[in-house]
Amino acid sequence: MRASIWAKRARSAERGSTLFIVAASLTILLGIGALAIDIASLYVARSESQRAADAAALAGAKVFVESGCVTTGNCTSAEEKTARDRATAVALQNLVAGQPVTVSDITFTEQPQNPQITVQVKSPTLHVYFAGAIGITKAQTVSATATAEAYNPSGQPSGQQFCTGCVRPWLIPNCDPSGNCLLGPGGAVENPTCSSAGVGKKLQIAIETKPTQFGAVDDGTGFAGYQKSIVTCNTGQKTCGSIVNTLPFSQIAFPTPGISTLLHTPAGSTGLGQGQDRIDTSVCPPQIHAGASNPLVTSGVLADDALVATSDSIVTAYLYEGPPLKLNVSQPVTVFGFTQIFITQQYDNGDVEGVILGLAGCSTTDIDCDAGALKGSTMLPVRLITPKGS
Repeated sequence: MRASIWAKRARSAERGSTLFIVAASLTILLGIGALAIDIASLYVARSESQRAADAAALAGAKVFVESGCVTTGNCTSAEEKTARDRATAVALQNLVAGQPVTVSDITFTEQPQNPQITVQVKSPTLHVYFAGAIGITKAQTVSATATAEAYNPSGQPSGQQFCTGCVRPWLIPNCDPSGNCLLGPGGAVENPTCSSAGVGKKLQIAIETKPTQFGAVDDGTGFAGYQKSIVTCNTGQKTCGSIVNTLPFSQIAFPTPGISTLLHTPAGSTGLGQGQDRIDTSVCPPQIHAGASNPLVTSGVLADDALVATSDSIVTAYLYEGPPLKLNVSQPVTVFGFTQIFITQQYDNGDVEGVILGLAGCSTTDIDCDAGALKGSTMLPVRLITPKGS
């Protein structure tokens, strides 16, 4: 009798425990769900936001290289506006949780030959579903910040040298016949301001001049490779001290069709007024205006003569130092530096006219581009510094 009574009392005491266990288990499951789904989603969104900020900052810094203001050390409000527009456009191309980000702030740090841009982005509102179990009840946003710089290592120690991976197959003399030089000892820029011996200097690349100052670079495949490299760059990373071989003049055809591709002009066309982009050297740094045949103009994105930050007419070429090149023989040439040139036109005899936009040199001690050196596709390095998210 007493055993039966105790059994009834035990069963009575256990009533409702199942509900308690289920409720506790559900809370735990919701907490696990919050960690596994909501919190994980927020971390993914943070990573996506950081990528958007990084891409935007790098795109903005690239404007400084293409405008030439890294060499002059004079990035004006015009370059800053273009960099801001470019950074914003790139940021909006990145999605966070399937939605475009918001650009919260863009700031600039003016440093001669080392301008920096900082971009802060914010994600769209991110809804949470299970996080209420751990006290998170409001929709969340995440932000990220990235700073990028355009850096001119000219004249710096070898550890700061840069290997560029997009160089057109032209050899430009560092010093003209009058003795005016673009780069000085150790690769320092001789005239960093706009001048007839620096940014804004006009060049007439005349490969057929005897004895020739200018040269063509042979990648080992003759004129076909030369023609291709004009359009798509020489392959491989190059830096000061690299050795390139010249292409004999007799193997080159004029006018070169690849120039027309860069200018977006009819094949084989020569002279100005063919729809190519134009450059205004009356301001410093020079400003580029879109031509009627610019793809952004023909597609209706830009108006003819609109200011642009970049152009297919902007190319990087090799600088060398030494005596005039031999005309019809292949010879090795040591790279002394690089110059960024805006191509304006091609002449009937094959000469190419251009304007110097930027210069880059380095110390005489070369480095191995395959051994972890700073590398990129622009003449000057564009790199992230202190990227961070919040």
